[in-house]
Amino acid sequence: MRNGLVAYGFRNMASRRIRERLAGRLICVAILACAGFVYADDPDNCLMCHQYRGLGRVDRESDEFKLYFVDPEYGHHAKGPHARLACTDCHTASEVSVVPHQPTTPVNCTQTCHLSDPGGLERIFSHESAARSLDDSAHSSKVLNDLNFTGGPLLHDGQSNCLYCHDEPMFRDPIAVIPGMSHVNNRTFDRCDSCHSQTVPIDIRYYVNHIASRLQPARPSLDMAQVCAVCHSDPLINEQHDMSDAVASFVRSFHGKAALLGDNSTADCLSCHVMPGENAHLMLGPENPNSSVNVAHVADSCRSVQCHPGADLQIASTAVHLDIPTAGGSAEFLLAAFFIIATLLTFGPAALLVLLDLVQIIIGRGHHDADEEKALARRVLATPEGRRRLTRFTVKQRIEHWLLAISFTLLVLTGFPMKFADRDWASALINMFGGLSLARHIHHWSGVVLIVGFAQHVVVVLLDFWRKWRTPRADGTRPGAWQTWNDMPMWITVEDAKKTLHLLLYLLFLKKDRPTFGRFSPTEKFEYLGVFWGTVLLGITGILLWGMQLSSQFFSGRALNLATIAHTYEAFLAVIHVGILHIYNVVFAPKVFPLSRATLSGETPVDKLAEEHSELVDEVASELGITKAAT
Repeated sequence: MRNGLVAYGFRNMASRRIRERLAGRLICVAILACAGFVYADDPDNCLMCHQYRGLGRVDRESDEFKLYFVDPEYGHHAKGPHARLACTDCHTASEVSVVPHQPTTPVNCTQTCHLSDPGGLERIFSHESAARSLDDSAHSSKVLNDLNFTGGPLLHDGQSNCLYCHDEPMFRDPIAVIPGMSHVNNRTFDRCDSCHSQTVPIDIRYYVNHIASRLQPARPSLDMAQVCAVCHSDPLINEQHDMSDAVASFVRSFHGKAALLGDNSTADCLSCHVMPGENAHLMLGPENPNSSVNVAHVADSCRSVQCHPGADLQIASTAVHLDIPTAGGSAEFLLAAFFIIATLLTFGPAALLVLLDLVQIIIGRGHHDADEEKALARRVLATPEGRRRLTRFTVKQRIEHWLLAISFTLLVLTGFPMKFADRDWASALINMFGGLSLARHIHHWSGVVLIVGFAQHVVVVLLDFWRKWRTPRADGTRPGAWQTWNDMPMWITVEDAKKTLHLLLYLLFLKKDRPTFGRFSPTEKFEYLGVFWGTVLLGITGILLWGMQLSSQFFSGRALNLATIAHTYEAFLAVIHVGILHIYNVVFAPKVFPLSRATLSGETPVDKLAEEHSELVDEVASELGITKAAT
């Protein structure tokens, strides 16, 4: 009968608002009836209702969903500095003493709190000093009250401006500053609790977590950037205050990318905008002579013990907010434009030759004497001396190649996540290497291996050049230095350029005969010289950036900006060429698939010898007395 009366009452209520209020009361009564216990650290019994995750409703006046869930674990395990506060220490007790609550007054974060420690001693605390500091800073109450956000107001009338930056404060894991004191290791506190649990009652876990948390930045680096982004990435606010998106440019910088990859030791917004040991609420603008980012002090922030101790003052001109200026043809813009154009002009023609060559394979086009060249190559390879002479790569060269391949691969795998730090795969790849710190070490020492191998190869090349230059010809004369250099096997000559043009015309069906090449084709020579250029540039810029503190003694911060741009774009250029063109030529090309044996045994497939290196085959055959006419 009771169910019938309730149903009848619901059907006949005239006001929908009355029905909603009655339903709310019924829900609260049900929650109170079902709650089986009262939390000892919740003297007002608020958690009897607010512990349920689904507790919330839609406010019909504002059309907003309001969630009233309070995580009971916060107080039970002392997860933050508010864990020892009762709800009515901040909320007006008379407004929450009835269920459902009356409309509540917004919390005033600066009100005075009367706190009691486990020993019963009352402590009076207030955030009023923080509010006074804020009013003397660049983020004064007037500035914050006048903010106009793109999506409309973020706070309701009367809410504290503290909420722009602060949510429920959480203790950071103390293990970062006190090894062995992690909150997950409960046995750590057993020694302390032997006295402080009863004899001298102090909540050791709470105070250790509190002190250890205050010894660290309040938030991880990326979280701090997200807090600042609330205002500093808002287009309307930036337009009103004539600012750029400082958070976006920070995320594009080295520090921001490190933060994206989980490095909490990297510099965050407060590292630069607040002097060491100063009050974070007293953040001043760059025009203020006492500001940490004032031109007179900004270098001190960079050269702090935590960041770049020992660096020169000119490190301050390094772009912490990485924006490539485009106005006035700046050096940064011109350098980036140069690399983009260079990438298009080098990769484009090389890719075109590969694609056109694939077309020839698909349609089955071959030059008229291909079969004769293949037969000749097989006869030469059938002799021990011919096989030795047609081995295009020595054992030493193959070892150099694989050292280069391994170090280059490690450099790419550990370096490119820094370029694409906002991608999920970047974090996964860095974690595979054991974190950003270890990945950096692998990157640096892979670079050292690459540079040492390159230096050794340069010495060998120079010695070979010297030997050829000093060796007399058959007529007793010695060649000139330029002629000797022009005869070096990997140097691109005018004849190579002519043959490359001839090849392009052949692939476009404008020439009948395919050009012939010697031991190395122009494509291979181009890749070889590309490695020379790339290793030198990446090596120099990488060393400058790795040793930034020392580099700043000799170069300006802007020179380091240019080094960053050059290192980044040259790495892109190298990966595009190696990852697409070179990998195709030595792995996926039909003539060598599944892998060119030249990188393992030094041998070259007969089809590739006959088509791309027929001049070498003819030369060796002639010296061994083997002719095409022989059968």
